[in-house]
Amino acid sequence: MPIKSERVIDYSVYLEGDTYLGTAKATLPEISYLADTIKGGGIAGEINAPSMGHTGAMTLTLNWRTVEPQAVQLLAPKIHQIDLRAAIQAFDPATGEYLDRALRITVRARPVSLSLGNLEPAAAMDSNNTFSVSYIKIVKDNDLEPLLEIDKYNYVHKVNGVDHLAHVRNTLGIK
Repeated sequence: MPIKSERVIDYSVYLEGDTYLGTAKATLPEISYLADTIKGGGIAGEINAPSMGHTGAMTLTLNWRTVEPQAVQLLAPKIHQIDLRAAIQAFDPATGEYLDRALRITVRARPVSLSLGNLEPAAAMDSNNTFSVSYIKIVKDNDLEPLLEIDKYNYVHKVNGVDHLAHVRNTLGIK
């Protein structure tokens, strides 16, 4: 039987690979393809046709309990590399044992906003940073090949090791 992933044990947020940013809840990007409705002769109705390798805007949000110096640092108007490193709890039904598996999500993102949150006695401030993501890579168990890698500026769209924009890059003369 295959190993079953169950939950996130814990995770950490790092800047530029090695600077620990603190405790933040992360809302990860949604990946959706740009699409257009196709209709006409030879099609019985309409089809929502995604554009190969082209995705909509991706957003990352980091939610903080209070206003953190790191949250203010991330407002600097430049590209930030943010790494989210998680330990995932898994269960092996064949052996009856729990496992922990590594999951690493790396994004290159620029700041869009910093919400300072609320001031209320005995409550979290709920401040947050929002970022526009131009690059995302997801690696599981320190595999050499990422599960997913999208690099909008370099025309890369890899899913399970297959770059679905390689032929397009070649056609366009992009090296």
